[in-house]
Amino acid sequence: MSKAVASTVRKPARLTPTKVKLAAEIREQLRAQGGAAHRDVVIGRILQRKGVHGPAAERTRRALLSAFELHMDPTPDSEAPRLFDLPFGPGSYRWALDEPVRSTIPF
Repeated sequence: MSKAVASTVRKPARLTPTKVKLAAEIREQLRAQGGAAHRDVVIGRILQRKGVHGPAAERTRRALLSAFELHMDPTPDSEAPRLFDLPFGPGSYRWALDEPVRSTIPF
């Protein structure tokens, strides 16, 4: 007997009020870091500010990753604006504000 092959295709992320709020938190944290930082630093500081620990921290971490991905590479039919970038390319863990957003940060 053969096992059914699990599909690796994920449903496209949807823009929800929660993801909009999480994207705003990511944006503010990246601004505080000068426009770019390692994703673990960004997520860690957001979790610390919220006081989230344990299983709730892992759920929040996954939600933050999803919000980042949605606003980094929105689909054409998505209402999500492009806010974020991976400056070192796909697979990197360095998060950054997209150039138009980054240029608004006063230094």
